[in-house]
Amino acid sequence: MRIEDIIRNYLDSGETKTPQLSALTCQLLEYWATAKDFEIDNKLLQELVFNYAASEKKLKALNKELIWRQDRIDEDLAAAADIQRSLLPQRIDSVDHLAVAWKFKPCDKIGGDIFNMAQLDDKHWGIYMLDVSGHGVPAAMVAVSVFQNLHPQTGRILMRPGESRRNQAFRGPAKVLEKLDLEYTFDRFNNFFTINYVILNAATGEFTCSSAGHPPPIIIRQDGTLDIMTSGSPPIGTRDLRLVDEQITFPEEKRKLNTGDKLLLYTDGVFEHQNRQGEFYGNERFQRQLGNLSSRPISHILDTQFQELMEFGNGAAPKDDISLLGVEFKS
Repeated sequence: MRIEDIIRNYLDSGETKTPQLSALTCQLLEYWATAKDFEIDNKLLQELVFNYAASEKKLKALNKELIWRQDRIDEDLAAAADIQRSLLPQRIDSVDHLAVAWKFKPCDKIGGDIFNMAQLDDKHWGIYMLDVSGHGVPAAMVAVSVFQNLHPQTGRILMRPGESRRNQAFRGPAKVLEKLDLEYTFDRFNNFFTINYVILNAATGEFTCSSAGHPPPIIIRQDGTLDIMTSGSPPIGTRDLRLVDEQITFPEEKRKLNTGDKLLLYTDGVFEHQNRQGEFYGNERFQRQLGNLSSRPISHILDTQFQELMEFGNGAAPKDDISLLGVEFKS
C-alpha cells in the first residue's frame, strides 16, 4: 500500500477528531501536500526538459539550414565577385604608345566601383571610372548595368556600331554622360553614380574628359607637377532630386599627355580610406605621393600607392571601394 493510501484511510476514519491526534493530523496533511507539490514540480520539470530538448533539436536544425544558406550566399557572392573582376580591363597593357595599370579592392565581396577601356577606332580609346552610391549587391548590379551600356557596340558610344573601326564615328564624353543621365534616373534605380569619361587619342596623347560628380582626374607630369582637372557636373541619377528643373550640361575639358605623362582615374575610396584611429588618408597625402613617384612607370606608381594605402590603414577594412586606373603615354 502507498503512503498516500495510508494517509487517506487515516483521514477518512474518525480518529483524527480527537485532540490527541490533531497534531499528527496536521503533520500528515503537511506531508501529503508536500508530496503532491513535489509530484507536480517533478511533472513540470519533466515537461520543461522535454520542451527544451525539442527546442534544442529544432534550433540545431534551423542553425544547420542557416549555415547552408549562408554558404550558398557566400558562394554566390564569390561567383559575382569573379564576374565583376572579369569585367575590369584585361590585356590592354600592350597598346601602342600606352601603358595601363589598375588596382581594385572592394569593401565588400562585390562593390559599386567599375572601370574599363574600350577601343573606339584605330586611334581612340574610351576610358571611364564610375562609383555607384552604396555598397554590396545593389550597387554592383547598377555598376554592371552601366558597364553593359558603355560597351561600344550598344550604340550609345559608337555612331555606327557593327562597322569597321576605320570608318567609325563616336559620341563625345559630354554626349555619353547626357545619355546616361537620361536613362539612369533615381526613381528607376533608386541609386546614383559618379563618373569620369575620357576619350584618348593614343597616337597624339590628346584627350577629352567629362565628369559627373566624380573626383577629378589627375595628370602626373614627367617633371613631378600635377595637373588636376575639374569635377564637372552633378552625379548621374540625381536629375529627379534636383530642386530646380533646369537643363544640366556636362562640360568637357581637353588636355594633352606628353611622353612620360600619366593620366590617373580613381574613386573617393582612395583618399577617404581610414586607419584604426579614424584618420583619413586624405587628398594632400595622396597627391604628394603621386608627385614623388612621377618619374616611375605607371605600374610602379599604382603598386606603391596601393601598398602605402594599405599600410596606412594598418589592417583596417576599407569602408568604401578602392579603385585606381592609370594610363601612361609613351613615345
